[in-house]
Amino acid sequence: MTNQPIHVRPFCLADAGEVEPWLQGPGLSLPPGAARQQWPHRLLADARIVARVAVHGARLVGFVRLDSGPDRVADLTLVVSPEYRRRGLGRLLFDAALVSARQLGLRQLVASVDTGNAVAIDFFVDRGFVFEDGAAVGACTSGRYLLTRIVHAGDHREPLEIEA
Repeated sequence: MTNQPIHVRPFCLADAGEVEPWLQGPGLSLPPGAARQQWPHRLLADARIVARVAVHGARLVGFVRLDSGPDRVADLTLVVSPEYRRRGLGRLLFDAALVSARQLGLRQLVASVDTGNAVAIDFFVDRGFVFEDGAAVGACTSGRYLLTRIVHAGDHREPLEIEA
């Protein structure tokens, strides 16, 4: 990487061509059929969806999406361009998503991760996610883990002790 800064900005229609191949990787997906061509339009048209991209110079290097429901729970999709992985961009994108989640008043984030994707599992656990219903690694039979995180969680900080 060069010394150019990386910044996060809102996703725009022109970004779709670069982002789409990343969404075809293991554990990621695009809608089938005709809806596949409309996915970037849906991101921009749906007020419940927040999508951001990370930009390094003139190049897109990452994508994050929050898709929130009326229960104030959002599905989180986070992907970094293959050649930029393991350089801290995931943390940058997650931090941006967390800021957006707090601004929107969301209460929980949910990430669906392939059971064989140890890097992603470790990433989310390091960011305060826990396995849904306390499931342990290896206990999943569907091929995917659901990891959840309370939006206002303290990122592995010890709770304050309050004396009565």
